[in-house]
Amino acid sequence: MNLDLILRTAEEAARLAGDSLRKVFGEEVVVNEAKHHDLKIQLDKDTQELLTNYILSKFPGHAILGEEGGEGSGGKGVEWILDPIDGTVNLAYGIPHFCVSVACRVDGKVVAGAIYDPQRDELFSAANGKGATLNGKRITVSARKDIEEAIMAIGFSKTVQSVEKCLELYQYYARRARKLRAMGSAALDMAYIAAGRMDAYIEQSIQIWDIAAGIVILEEAGGRIDLKPIEGKPNVYHACAWNGRLELPHR
Repeated sequence: MNLDLILRTAEEAARLAGDSLRKVFGEEVVVNEAKHHDLKIQLDKDTQELLTNYILSKFPGHAILGEEGGEGSGGKGVEWILDPIDGTVNLAYGIPHFCVSVACRVDGKVVAGAIYDPQRDELFSAANGKGATLNGKRITVSARKDIEEAIMAIGFSKTVQSVEKCLELYQYYARRARKLRAMGSAALDMAYIAAGRMDAYIEQSIQIWDIAAGIVILEEAGGRIDLKPIEGKPNVYHACAWNGRLELPHR
């Protein structure tokens, strides 16, 4: 397996998709489905198709698992895990905080990933054993050890139960951390921890495509992530990601 080629493909695919999103940002979006806590827009489908076509042009035998379809490989062999727009609601409302997330997983382990923020032209990427970078420059997690100094992200999920747990976590850490954030993109939350901008991210119910690229980027930057599968919900996890130095007693 050529890991350098896989990483380069992830980076190129993320940039290609991000460039297409930048061109249409601010225009009216076509909403395919509107739920109480979420939106599905045509741009998600179009962007995943663009990603899929590009990746399969390089690796025609690989499997695709994405937010907008694709069965994956069932954890065997090589599969690409795609989130065409992480932060769809932000994009749809004109908030310039969203990204494209592309990861490659081999036999159940994420080996390479890229997260591209088209509005800031920031490409976070990493591959196993090669370190993590932001626009080609090495990044590492923060050295902060005390919650009182930390900036944390608490993700608010879509179910009533998970929202209640998130509110509990928010109250707990609001009294302890320096600042809390809920910015609407799990992938960027993890990338920001990898770059030392934030220190921890917790979400009670998150899909694998939201965090797959962030896993390898964060770990290669020196951080840690704890994932607990949710029973009966394939590819959904309780996630706690941090710089590896903080003590997080409540998750």
